[in-house]
Formats: sequence, structure tokens, C-alpha cells
Amino acid sequence: MIQDDTLVGGVALCIAAICTAIAIGPWTAPYQVRSIASIQKHYGAVAARGAWLLIAILSAISGVAILNGIRPSYASPPAVLNQNQ
Repeated sequence: MIQDDTLVGGVALCIAAICTAIAIGPWTAPYQVRSIASIQKHYGAVAARGAWLLIAILSAISGVAILNGIRPSYASPPAVLNQNQ
């Protein structure tokens, strides 16, 4: 595993944990973010919580994929690139 992947995957999982805490917690400050406030204004508080939860789920999926080394077909780790040259 590449150290960069570990760092980025760990950060993604931390963001997922923070967004989950925001979605289930009693805080009001995170709902003042412009895009979330717009969702809350148009669709209500439940939809705004859902948006935070969606961000958390997508971040968690991304973090797990990065930590497992899943890459697009056109990307290869630097070690593989150096071996091919």
C-alpha cells in the first residue's frame, strides 16, 4: 500500500465520521453552510440532515476504496510506472 493512499483514505474516513456526527448531532452551526442552508430552506431540516448523511456515506465509500487500492483503469501507482520504464 502506498503511504499517500493511507493518508487520503484516512482523511476521507475522518470526514465521514465528522459528517455522520453532524447529521445525528444537535448542532446548528454546520447547517449554516450555504449549500446545506439552501437545502434546508427549500426542502426542510430532514433533507439537510440527509445531505450531511449522504456526504458521510460517499466519503466512507471513497475512503474504503482508496485504502483497498481500488483505482480507475487508467491510473497506476508510481511504483508500477517506474517498473515499466
